[in-house]
Amino acid sequence: MRNRFFVATSLANDPHTEGMHNASKIATLGKVGSLILPPSLDYTALYEAIDKYKPRFIGLSYRQNENVAVQELFKVVNYFYTSGLIKPDDDVKIQFAGLPNTIKLLKSKVNELPLQVILCENSTKILERITETVDFFEIDINREQIIKQIYDELVPKGIELFDQLASEAVRNDDYKNEPPLPVPSIEACNDYVTRIREAEFPVLRSHFGIPAPNIQPTVDGIRELANARVLDEISLGSSDLSQRYFGYPEMFKKFKNDGGVPYKDFNDLVALYQASRYGNFPGVKPYCHVRDLVGFVRQCLDAGMLRGVHQAVPLYWFNELDGRGPAMVRDSIKEHFACVRELARNGIPVEMNDPNQWSSRWAHDTIIVTSYALISAVMTMCGVQNMVLQMQFNKPKETGDYADLAKMFAGIEMAHRISMGRKIPASIFRETRTGIESLSVDMDLAKWQLARSTFLQMCMNPHIIHIVSYCEANYAARPADIIDSSRLIRRAVRIFRQNKEDIMKEVNVPLVKERRDWLINESAFLLNQIAKLHPQYEPCPLEIMAPYLGDENVISSSIEQKLMTAPGIINAKYKGDFLTKPMRYGMINIVDNYDNPQILSEKERLFNIK
Repeated sequence: MRNRFFVATSLANDPHTEGMHNASKIATLGKVGSLILPPSLDYTALYEAIDKYKPRFIGLSYRQNENVAVQELFKVVNYFYTSGLIKPDDDVKIQFAGLPNTIKLLKSKVNELPLQVILCENSTKILERITETVDFFEIDINREQIIKQIYDELVPKGIELFDQLASEAVRNDDYKNEPPLPVPSIEACNDYVTRIREAEFPVLRSHFGIPAPNIQPTVDGIRELANARVLDEISLGSSDLSQRYFGYPEMFKKFKNDGGVPYKDFNDLVALYQASRYGNFPGVKPYCHVRDLVGFVRQCLDAGMLRGVHQAVPLYWFNELDGRGPAMVRDSIKEHFACVRELARNGIPVEMNDPNQWSSRWAHDTIIVTSYALISAVMTMCGVQNMVLQMQFNKPKETGDYADLAKMFAGIEMAHRISMGRKIPASIFRETRTGIESLSVDMDLAKWQLARSTFLQMCMNPHIIHIVSYCEANYAARPADIIDSSRLIRRAVRIFRQNKEDIMKEVNVPLVKERRDWLINESAFLLNQIAKLHPQYEPCPLEIMAPYLGDENVISSSIEQKLMTAPGIINAKYKGDFLTKPMRYGMINIVDNYDNPQILSEKERLFNIK
C-alpha cells in the first residue's frame, strides 16, 4: 500500500517550479505530505525519494522544448518500470504538466509508456484547474472548503477600472496600428540613462532567444526586431548550455540545447550584437551566467554588448540554492559581488533581480521588500551609479492589485533610504513587468491580461517596462509575438495617460498606505537583525546602514541562518520552515496555520528559528 505522499520534480533542470509548489499547497490542505526536489539533469534524487517515501502521488513537470519533454518523460517513466520502483498494479498516480504544445504531442504518445501517466491540461478556467488538482490528491474531507479557499486566493479583489480599460486596449486589435519607436540619438544608443530620458514611452525591453542547434535563428530574429523598431533593449534568452559552458564549444556537442540561444564563444556574441545594428539600434545584453561572470562581462563589452543597456545580476541565486548553477551559495555570492563591481567600473547600470526570485519561492511580502533594501545596499557599496529596480507584478499570481502596489511602494521606499549610505547616492530607475504565471493559455484572454497588468505597472511611473509577451504561457516568444506585444503595451500606456487622474484615485487609498507602512516597519526590523551579523555593527538609521548590509559575509550569513528564506526554496539547507498564505486582497503573509490563520510578525518568525 502506497503512502499519502506527493513527490514532485521538474525534468531536465527546468527552473520553472511554481506550479509544483501550488500543487504541494493543495496537498498540504488535504493532509497529503509532500517533497519538491531541486531541478536537475540527474534523476537519482527522484528515484531515491520514491523508494524512501513510497508515494501514491508523483508530479513531473517540464515547461520548455516539447521534444525534450517527451524524451525526458519517457526516460524517467521507463526507469520507474524497468527498475521495479513502480509496478503497473501499484496504486500510484503519476501526473505530468507542460506547455500546451507538449501536452498535445504527448497525447499521441502517452499510451506507449509502460505506466499510466495523467496529462495535466492547461485549462483557462481557474475553478476547473483547482478542482482537478484536489481530485488528483483524492481529497474528500473538507473538499469544497479547500476548493473555495484556493479559489478565493487565486482571484483576489482588484481595481475594476483596469478591467474596463484593458477591454478598450485590445478592442478590435486596433493596437496593431501603433507606430514604431523613433530612432534614438547616437548618445542614447551608447548610454542607457540618455535613452530613458529621450524616450516617449518607458524604455521597452524583452527577453529573446530561439532554442535551436545554433544561433542563426536568433540572429535573424534580432534583425527583424530591430527593423520593426519595437524594443530599446534585447535581453538574450541564454540557453542553460551558454550560462554554464560558454567558452567551451566541445560541451555544446556533448549536451543538447533545450531552451534559449546557444551562443558558445566570442564570435557568436559578435554576430548576435551585429544583428541589432538596424532600425532603432536596440542595445543587447545576455542573461546572467553561473560561472566566470567577470570574464564574461569583459567579453561582452569587447563584442559590443552591454552598451546603452543595463545588466541583471542575482544576489543569492543561480547556484545550489535553486539548482541553476553548480556553485555553493557563499562562493556564488562572492562572484556576484565581483560582477557588480566590474559593471560599476564600466559605468553600466545594474539590476539585481532577487525580488523576482523570492516571489517565485512563495516568500512573504516582507521578504520581497527587504530584498529591495539588500540589493540597494550591495549596489551602493559596490559603486553602482545607476540602479535598476525591477518590480514583477502578478507574481505569485495570487497577488492582488492593492497588495502589489503596497509591496512595490514599500520596496522602492526602502531602496531609496538604504541608497543614502553614499555621499552621492545612486540614481534609481524603476522597471516593471508582468509575471508569466499570471497569463492564460487562451491567447485572447492573455492579451487582455497583459494590457491590464500594464495599467497596474504604470501606477509606479516606470522608466522601463520589461515586455512579457502574451504568448508565453504557451511558448517562448518569437519576433512576431514580441512585435505585437510591444504595440499592445504602448497602446495601454497611452490609455493610462489619458485616464491617469481617475486611475490614481483608485491607487491612493488608505488600504495601500496602511499595508505599505506595515511592510516598511516589518522590513526595518528584519534589516536590523541582518545588520547585526556584521562584526562592527552599531545601531543606526536605515539611511546609513548600507555598509553593514552590503557586505559579502553578512549577505551569505543572512541566508545560511535563514533570516532571508522562503518555504518554496527547494534546497533543504535554506528552506524556510513556515507557511505563507495569500490573505486580504492577495497580500502574502506568514501564518501559523492554514485552517484558521493568524499573521505572524518578523519578530515572531525569527524567535522561532533561534
